[in-house]
Amino acid sequence: MTPDPLARYKPIADAITRLFHPCAEVVIHDISLDAVYYIANPFSNRKPGDASLLKLSAQDLGSKESVIGPYEKAGEKGQRIRAITSVLEDFQGTAIGLMCINLDYSAYEPALDLLEGLLRPRELAGHPEILFQNDWRDQIKMEIRSFLMARDLSLKTLTAEARRSMMAHLDTKGLFYAKKSIEQIAAILGVSRATAYSDLQATRKNTSPQSLSPRSK
Repeated sequence: MTPDPLARYKPIADAITRLFHPCAEVVIHDISLDAVYYIANPFSNRKPGDASLLKLSAQDLGSKESVIGPYEKAGEKGQRIRAITSVLEDFQGTAIGLMCINLDYSAYEPALDLLEGLLRPRELAGHPEILFQNDWRDQIKMEIRSFLMARDLSLKTLTAEARRSMMAHLDTKGLFYAKKSIEQIAAILGVSRATAYSDLQATRKNTSPQSLSPRSK
């Protein structure tokens, strides 16, 4: 039987999550299937077999560095996630997958904010377009986070008026085209799917309150 080249990376994923438990999640993507191959300590509600939405080939990754990042992304509830991605190769050295390490450090944000005022950390790379250009789930989370930060809001302080303004903003970004996108947004905002649909319909009929403006700089 031909050995599965991705299987040899599973113990590495398990080791990382054990060392950084419970803050780390490690996802192995199979680029030939564009699907999640394995996930250790899943806190992003994904499971093996779920679509990766990367749409990458060995040729795409062959021109990239073997390590991408670190970079910042948003979690399921909009929390800050620091991530880094490694290109995985088969026994012949051909790129076959990606190992993404996601570190949720939102619980330490107060301490981090204090430290960042004293020390300047190494600047993070921008959001890697090659990894997220086809992943509407991450695009939604990043847009929600950007909306909240620009208006000095949080999910806990989000009013119904602000929520509708957010829905209108997401709609202008074309983020409701994907199947189940409304369900994901409702889960992030902590409202029912019916409420999310109602907010979206109201904004499209121009009956929602005027959108909130970003805070002054």
